[in-house]
Amino acid sequence: METLDLYKIAENEKITFFYDTIKDANGAYFNNCILLNKKIINTDLEKEVLAEELGHHFMGVLPTLPFSTDYYNKLLRSKNEYQAKKWSIRKLIPFNNLKRYLKLNMNKFEIAEEIGISASLIEDAFNIYNNDLKEVINKLN
Repeated sequence: METLDLYKIAENEKITFFYDTIKDANGAYFNNCILLNKKIINTDLEKEVLAEELGHHFMGVLPTLPFSTDYYNKLLRSKNEYQAKKWSIRKLIPFNNLKRYLKLNMNKFEIAEEIGISASLIEDAFNIYNNDLKEVINKLN
């Protein structure tokens, strides 16, 4: 999936975009709006951040208290981030595509380059698809 495809999904969902310099983040989602750090526009990182923020839109965001450091709020934020990351991985790296790349003996760096994302997101995909990948890898050996 390309960055333009993600913008089309956002357009269909009537999501509003804002671009600004954000000090400690690359993006944020709130009230059907996505804020993207204008420093990342036109990079592979833009695709990853946009996909994750769309993940927040589609998976829902559990309400947390801003800047709260109590355990419950940290837990909710962690759950929000995990669900959004999982959604983004399923969009950017569908399991069947990842399986095909592995059958071609591509490593995480080659896969990342092919898709136009970071190798760390490929690692996250390996973790998300962990059980299903074990089956594929066993068949390859």
